[in-house]
Order: sequence, then structure tokens, then C-alpha cells
Amino acid sequence: MAPDRPRAAAAAALLALATAATPVTASVFVCTTPAGKRITADQPPPECASVPIRELRADGSVRRVIEPPLTPEQQRARAEQARREQKERDAQRAQARQDIALLETYPTEQDIEAARQAALASRQVMIETSGKRLETFAAERRKLDDEAEFYVNRKMPAKLGHAIEANASLVDAERRLIAEMQADMARINKRFDTELGRYRELVRGGAKPLVGTSDGLTR
Repeated sequence: MAPDRPRAAAAAALLALATAATPVTASVFVCTTPAGKRITADQPPPECASVPIRELRADGSVRRVIEPPLTPEQQRARAEQARREQKERDAQRAQARQDIALLETYPTEQDIEAARQAALASRQVMIETSGKRLETFAAERRKLDDEAEFYVNRKMPAKLGHAIEANASLVDAERRLIAEMQADMARINKRFDTELGRYRELVRGGAKPLVGTSDGLTR
């Protein structure tokens, strides 16, 4: 007896429709509760809200991992980590700008040393000038002291006393200026030592001085 072709075609169509209606992207959610219980469900289990949940494909492979919400402590830690990373990136960018400026400013190490000496020279001149003033003030003080000897057993004239005080104030001011210039020279030396050390690092690393270029091209 010949098969009923219309019925067979209808059955095949129904089977195809049923197959198409079956979700091929169905997922399985798997997790282990804080108490150690393993749970498998077709939706993220509420019991695992505080632990990672794996979403698996039909073939068992991991589609994604659903991380639990961060605790306030974790949020603060993550924010602090982000701040540290941003600070580090800012420092790296600042260092890169300083490196470029260093290579643009000094063609050679000798140029760095020449700039150091030029910066120190003006301070040294001020120190020497103050030294000469101190010699002048010392000579004036000797004269004042000689005059004051006449008043060992009697009252010193106010004018002489004021002159001695003024001389002492001028000496103190010059000594402070010398100390400031010496401290400034120490800072200058430290700065140029740092720049020279960084310059050598860059050159050893393959960097080339950017001699007066504005387009970033090395020469």
C-alpha cells in the first residue's frame, strides 16, 4: 500500500517546527553557595548572589562568569587601586614630557655641565660680593670697638651704640644671604646631577638628543 504522502509531509513539517522552536542558546547557571552547596539552574540562583556564577552553553563551555556585587570595602579598594593606577599613568606621562624636554635642551653631557656652571656662577658672584661686604663691615666694626673702649667705665653715646647694632644687623644679613646662596647652589647641583643621570639613561637606552627640532625628529 502506498504511503500517505500528505500525512508524511505534515509530520516532517511539524518535526522541523518543533526542532526550530527548541532554544539552541539555552544556558545553565552553575555556582557553589558560601555554604559549599553546588547549584545548577536555568536562571542565576538567588542563593549565589554573593559568589561568582558560571553561565554555561549547551555544550558545557563557559559563556560568561557573573561576578557578585562588590562590598563597600571592595568598592573602596577598587577605587583606591584606580587612583593609584591613574597617578602612576600621570607620573609616566610627566616623566615622558621631562625626557623630551631634556633631549631637546642638551645636545651632549657637556652642555648639561655648561648649564650647571652658568647657573652656579651667578650665585658664586653674590657670595663673593657678600664676602667683600663682610670684610668692610668687619673693618668698620673694629673702628667702632676702638671708639667704644673710651666708654668702658661710662655710658656709651647713643649714636655709637646704634652704629654697633646696625653693623651687627648688616653682618647677620650678609651671612644669611651667603647661607641662602650656598643652599641654592646645593639644590642646583642636585637638579643637574639628576638631569645628567637621566640623560645618560636615555642615551644608553637608544634615545637621541632632539637638537633644536620642533617637529619631534631626531638629528
